[in-house]
Amino acid sequence: MSGKQGSAVEIITWALVVLAVLAVLLAAWRFFTQRSRGTVVILRRLPNTGTHGWRHGSIRYNGDDLEYFKLRSLSPMADLILNRTDTELEGRRELTGAELEFMPSHIHVLEVTCREDRYEIGIGGPGEMAFTAWVEAAPDRRRERMDPTALRRQIARRQGRRD
Repeated sequence: MSGKQGSAVEIITWALVVLAVLAVLLAAWRFFTQRSRGTVVILRRLPNTGTHGWRHGSIRYNGDDLEYFKLRSLSPMADLILNRTDTELEGRRELTGAELEFMPSHIHVLEVTCREDRYEIGIGGPGEMAFTAWVEAAPDRRRERMDPTALRRQIARRQGRRD
């Protein structure tokens, strides 16, 4: 090989090695940081049948958002975000025989809707109670939001009455 071809191959090889190391570091960072901070769940988008579509991951509550991080994803961002005011708990069921083959027996499956999307979340124990409480604590969607200017006027009127 000529000198130019040899150096080009060497540069490409080093670039691939650097990319591979970055991918491994990103995967390790995501695995160790996200899994240790959240609740381990198994989630799938509906409609699905049988055991298709289940993905392992973890959820983390961030104010009014629930962030879902897939176990086998390299993205530093959440793979799915559910907003509490748009999320409703539709039901709860036990695992099927086929699901018991890859899910722990203490898990229950919660059916959830968020806007028009439907999901099933396999979660157990304290995680299930926390998720249910998070959904039920959502503010009522029918509650009207008051204009900040009107709110200031209302507060000023109430303060004027107390003086």
